[in-house]
Amino acid sequence: MEAFYWAAHLGSIHAAARHLHLTQPAVSSRIRELENTLEAELFERSRQRVTLTETGLAALRHAEQALHSSRQLEHFRKSRDLIGKLRLGADECSATVGLTAVITQIKEHFPSLDLEITVDVGSVLNRKLNAKELDIAFLTNPSTAPEITDSFIGWMPFAWVASPSLPIHADPFRPQDARGMNIATHSAPSTLHAVVESWLSTGGTEIQSLSTSNSLALIARLTAAGHAISILPLPLLREMLATGIVRTLPCDPPIEPAGFYISYMTATHNSRIDSIVDIARDTLLRLSFLTADQSMD
Repeated sequence: MEAFYWAAHLGSIHAAARHLHLTQPAVSSRIRELENTLEAELFERSRQRVTLTETGLAALRHAEQALHSSRQLEHFRKSRDLIGKLRLGADECSATVGLTAVITQIKEHFPSLDLEITVDVGSVLNRKLNAKELDIAFLTNPSTAPEITDSFIGWMPFAWVASPSLPIHADPFRPQDARGMNIATHSAPSTLHAVVESWLSTGGTEIQSLSTSNSLALIARLTAAGHAISILPLPLLREMLATGIVRTLPCDPPIEPAGFYISYMTATHNSRIDSIVDIARDTLLRLSFLTADQSMD
């Protein structure tokens, strides 16, 4: 079940084998055993990646529940002697959408743990983590020192967003359609700025009119007011999309998702850190904060 879970979340047998410290044949064999037991094909296999079948998607939900229950028991065993302070950092998207749920779960399992929370942009969190001013940080595309362990937990999906009042009729929205438009994004260097530049460059387009802010909330408000268009993380947009304040722009090419990680000092790694990482991963995936598959098609 764990081999199936990680192959599904990481998108390849090779990545699952590396994560589980097993050989690729061993992981493939375990997945085939599960498929034989269920009498169903769980993956559509290509040369480099695996994609869940419809049955595989349903099976993944059950696997997540079963593994979550198993981890809950393990966390309960470890939680009795975890005390002290945990300095936890998060970027604005994870803070807005999933951090409170993660904190609730951590406090439930480790009631004696004192949490100190820092919310900031990724570049600041990276700096604080590298300077040992944080114990753990939630990051997209971390840029950390060799003594930091970056534990992958899922993919952060993005979308082009605009106000419904803007007369943008391109379907799909292509890089050349962004010419002359004001784009709101984070200041460089940042994951969001890099995502915008990378997508525009696929069509040979450069940013011509730019509004920058380190606040995703402000970028979203500028976009909703029709002052700019932007690329934003999809988890941040749920309420705005549901109320019609903004709309997504189906685009070509699709926007590549960013890897989302929990990073921590390697020297502090132990079973308790593993428990906290597992709690955060399970909570964020249950909230659909992240996607398991890199492909957004």
